[in-house]
Amino acid sequence: MKQFKRMIALVVSAILIVSITAASVPTVSAAIYNSSSPIPSFSSIEVIDGGVHFKWKPYQNANCPDGVFYRVYYLNANGDWARLTTTATTQYVDADVHIGTSFRYTIRCVTPDGREFASGFNSKGWIVTYYDTPTVTSVISKTNDTAVTGSADPTEAADTDAFSATQEQTATEEPTEEAAKAPTEAPATESVDEAAPDEEEAAAENTVIEEDENTEIAHSEDELAPTGSTVNTDTITWSGQGAMFRVYRKYLDPSIETEVVSQSTDKKTLTVNNTKQDTVYAYQICALDKYGAVASERVSTPYYINGELYCTRNRWIYELLSAKHSEVADADFSDWSYEALSDAAHEYGALTPAGYFDDGVSLTRQFAANTLVNLFGYQPHTLGNAYNVMPISEYPYNKLSSAAYYATDSANGNMNTAAYYGWITPDRYHRLYPQRDVSADEWDEMMDELSLYRAWNGKTVIAFGDSGMQGKGNIVNKNSGGCGNSWRDSNRKDFANKRFPRYNRELMEGPVEFIGEKYGMIHRDYSWAGASMGTELTKNGKTYEFTDDASYKSHIANQIRTAVREKQTADLILMNGGDNDEYFPAIPYSSVSGKRIVYDWGYSEPDWFSVAAHREYHKQHPEYFHYKDGKVSVEYTNETSFVGGVKTTFELVKEYYPDAPVIYVRSHQINYGNLLRQRIYQEKILSLADSYRIATVDLFNSSVLDGFNKLQAEKYCYDIKNGKSNNAGIHPNALGYSIGYLPYIEKKLLELS
Repeated sequence: MKQFKRMIALVVSAILIVSITAASVPTVSAAIYNSSSPIPSFSSIEVIDGGVHFKWKPYQNANCPDGVFYRVYYLNANGDWARLTTTATTQYVDADVHIGTSFRYTIRCVTPDGREFASGFNSKGWIVTYYDTPTVTSVISKTNDTAVTGSADPTEAADTDAFSATQEQTATEEPTEEAAKAPTEAPATESVDEAAPDEEEAAAENTVIEEDENTEIAHSEDELAPTGSTVNTDTITWSGQGAMFRVYRKYLDPSIETEVVSQSTDKKTLTVNNTKQDTVYAYQICALDKYGAVASERVSTPYYINGELYCTRNRWIYELLSAKHSEVADADFSDWSYEALSDAAHEYGALTPAGYFDDGVSLTRQFAANTLVNLFGYQPHTLGNAYNVMPISEYPYNKLSSAAYYATDSANGNMNTAAYYGWITPDRYHRLYPQRDVSADEWDEMMDELSLYRAWNGKTVIAFGDSGMQGKGNIVNKNSGGCGNSWRDSNRKDFANKRFPRYNRELMEGPVEFIGEKYGMIHRDYSWAGASMGTELTKNGKTYEFTDDASYKSHIANQIRTAVREKQTADLILMNGGDNDEYFPAIPYSSVSGKRIVYDWGYSEPDWFSVAAHREYHKQHPEYFHYKDGKVSVEYTNETSFVGGVKTTFELVKEYYPDAPVIYVRSHQINYGNLLRQRIYQEKILSLADSYRIATVDLFNSSVLDGFNKLQAEKYCYDIKNGKSNNAGIHPNALGYSIGYLPYIEKKLLELS
């Protein structure tokens, strides 16, 4: 019923706005909120592939010392503000969107218990229309009467689904509608409107000719060749839905600003002149709503230079090989002939022994995926192995193009493997389109990732933390989430690859596995489900023991001690933790009552292993495993609390790994424990990380992944209870990690590199 109301809400909102009554806005306590308080507003509204992404700045209210929560509303079919979500973060993605439908949104602050309002709200709200990203069907570029054509798969011409590209967009308020209003509040003036550039602000050298698709375009000699200049004439054709479309020109050189070459057009083809020579450029298209506001994510064409394709297969081969082989990178691309690049691609294994590729041919996603997997030696992976990724037969959408390839389909292993590691991003319907040309935005992302490969290949990354870092599913178990003692003994024989020194567990897929495997790093994962920064203790007479006799399970500081004891070196460290601390009542926040001396334990006894050779291996190497240490009394008084544990953890990692960059990854918002405590604990960690000069990735306030968003949880998270999904949104599946974790960690890695 909610979905039906959402679909018709804005269609009739103009009629229903005046019917809002006091019943839609609860009474407000003057102690928390008064009419003179500032009114919150969205700082940005971005239409992304499959949703609308709202962001806002933290709101301050002196009566709420622990901060406020945020409630996002939409205007329903009855003309009432209906609650969409209440969140502790400063961002939200509305994934319940419908093509061509407009919704009106507003935001208001509430106390953390949700009982009272902490601010007023903009009673007019903001209108946002959603369209799927357009699809580029062809680009024809002419220079000196020589035509070079780059096109998408011709079978995709009628398809309206999108490339996946990330560009900032804004939404505007509807200028003519009467404001939705509540009796207790006056209309507000805050807005995130971002005025679109005027037509004259487009670069002076752009000459735009808009024609029907079948119209022949004639130019005079003067139009095509101004004095002292050579003109590229580009014709871009696209498909998709939208009231109108806007076209931009972006440049490979980041110092050249993106230009608007057509403010709005109701056509789906555009011819534009470009006088910049020896400059790499591409075009971007987005849909607009009837008010001229951006209503879709941008899609980009491939890059061009002087009327010719820039993103060709031979240029890709050069960039790809350069990431791994310095002898290729030592020479410029222009120094390599097509034949030499082809031979090098075969020599290094990027191409199979049979066949060459044609010189200058456009780069498709399939070719990029094949060569990536071949050169980097990735093992086959599929996003379809992630729990509760919807199978093809269950998609509630219209029949899709035959050219679409689903991420749940395991037939095309290389495409799925490339998507698994985030090289290629599926659209919101899980489609990958193997024959689609690599767009300019995708090229930019791939070049960043290749630069990371160059920087980190062969180095060592270690991970410490809880189940968010360890992962909660794996391909061997088909992401069943079982944590029984079934980890293969062969993995325990090599002490350096032990995930955990005490229990036999399944190998999970988590951030360090994705980062390590993607960039050819040696990766060691000491993180473990249930781990905390403080110590979960059980009293035993006058002393305390770690819960379940599992010292390394309950204390992340001890994971670092484990790595040090095993003489692990590291070039990069990924960490998380703290979410379990707020959940476990046995862990104090910052104070410790009395002196706590707890029992620590040595490693697993050799006799625990089922294979005789592995038992013997452990007995012969006590210097690695310390299994003879037994039960010893250790002073942990200064780190049994949450705050003490965080400080000790950061001190240990800085002491033993002073030269390794450390990244603390704050988890996305999860439906687990107390949300206010979750925020307080994590913000304390971020503050301490800053004091220890530890880099941070704040997924709580940046990632599109949101465990409280049921649509997001069902699609991107793995959580089951009694064999059924509980939609707690705690543990990302493969798709969730590749979309909601990897890009943000990689952005930080680029900064560190």
